[in-house]
Amino acid sequence: MANLPEPLRGNETGTFTHHSVAVRLPEIARRMVADNSFDSAQTAAVERLIADIGSGTITELEGNGPDQEAWDSYVARHSGESWLDAPWFFVELYFYRRIMDAVRYWETGLDPFRRQKLLGLEQAIEPGRTTISSVDEAYARGVSTDFLMVQLTDAALWGNQVDLSLWPAEHGGAATLDSHTDRLLVDHRPSAIRSLRDRRPPPVDIVLDNAGAELVADLLVADLLLRSDLASTVRLHAKEYPVFVSDAMPSDVEETLRHLAADTNTHLRSSGERLGAEQAAGRLTITVDSFWVSPLEWRDRPETVNNSLRDSGLVIVKGDANYRRLLGDRHWDFTTPFAEAVGDRPAPILALRTLKSEIAAGLNEKAVESAGTADTDWLTNGRWALATFTDIQ
Repeated sequence: MANLPEPLRGNETGTFTHHSVAVRLPEIARRMVADNSFDSAQTAAVERLIADIGSGTITELEGNGPDQEAWDSYVARHSGESWLDAPWFFVELYFYRRIMDAVRYWETGLDPFRRQKLLGLEQAIEPGRTTISSVDEAYARGVSTDFLMVQLTDAALWGNQVDLSLWPAEHGGAATLDSHTDRLLVDHRPSAIRSLRDRRPPPVDIVLDNAGAELVADLLVADLLLRSDLASTVRLHAKEYPVFVSDAMPSDVEETLRHLAADTNTHLRSSGERLGAEQAAGRLTITVDSFWVSPLEWRDRPETVNNSLRDSGLVIVKGDANYRRLLGDRHWDFTTPFAEAVGDRPAPILALRTLKSEIAAGLNEKAVESAGTADTDWLTNGRWALATFTDIQ
């Protein structure tokens, strides 16, 4: 598509984007230092990173990670730009990749956000028990799978409020974790489920976002997809290394599965046991692709991503950062059709996202006006949501 909108940048003063680069990123780095027992070299590297955000420019990575060559090419496009002038999406992924070098991730295997994730997992168990208990009871009564899918994706959607890069786990995650249908500005889930039924039973892909409450809900969605035969397999796409503080890596998924299977609640434990059996049978898989931690937008995805999704009956894309990637983190008019903003796609996509950045597509003017009237921070406070579907092109 010619004449794409400009990407969001931190030099847009007075915006959440500016605040995110100038304030939030240094805060995340300082909190990370406080949460870990870094050696002097690691601490010094993080301190240099903090200083660079305020007064430095985009420079080459100094580590030797396995993706070094790819990152050299990404950085070359923005080398010498200030952190505020470079595109925001690039800046955030560059920030987390710099952290990996600072903590010598590929040497130590250290997840510098593990403490936050563990706290988030502890806080996720009780809501998970409540959710799965209600679903199991309804499932036993013969309540339709389509209805239960909406209920579970509701938990998976609003669980996205708990983003530890915005609200640390020791402060209870999101200040209020709530679900309000009047704040769901787009809800295409029934269409997505009907489309999936027309293809049944195909593979279903879930592009994961946060560990903790959101991941627990995502796994419960996977459980229902498999036990109801809506999906032949469920493929979980996790992050290759720690990004956005709480994003789920394969190790986070495995740890959460163990917690579910060992829980004292019969319903949650049974779900964990079913998922473990499905994983052993190859019907639940956990995969990584470096694309999902790269600064590339969806339109620039490598063919490996298309190949991995081409046979999918539905790709459920979770969370704000993944949504930003789909739209290229660009200044689309909010009423631009979602399919147009996403561009070509190898499979149907359902994007589940609470709004935490100043981008959106597929809204109608009335929804934009009513949200703006009701809440001046509706684009960034995580209290409004979208469940947007587009079929294969």
